[in-house]
Amino acid sequence: MDYKESQEAFRASCRAYRNEKENLVRYKNAQGLNALTEQMVRFMQEDVDYVDRILDRIEEKCGTNARLMIFLLFVEERTQVDIAHEFGITRRQVQYSMDKWLHAALDYTGE
Repeated sequence: MDYKESQEAFRASCRAYRNEKENLVRYKNAQGLNALTEQMVRFMQEDVDYVDRILDRIEEKCGTNARLMIFLLFVEERTQVDIAHEFGITRRQVQYSMDKWLHAALDYTGE
């Protein structure tokens, strides 16, 4: 998977992250799930784990603010303008930093 495909996979996983995390809480202690539901729960967990791994990697390589900005942009779906205003930087700086951070995190293992 190349960088662009990795970035799109990360974005797609982030869009589902909050909903999947909430659903995982509901299914956590459920008993007697059918095979299809168990498989769905495994897929949701893999997706949530993937996003958490990338966010952890961003924090490790680029810092806590980088993780927070990426979380706000992709998971909370806030705009770059909103993030720029909140952090006292320009929208261009947000875009540049986001690209740099994602490139560093996604290229780290080739995911």
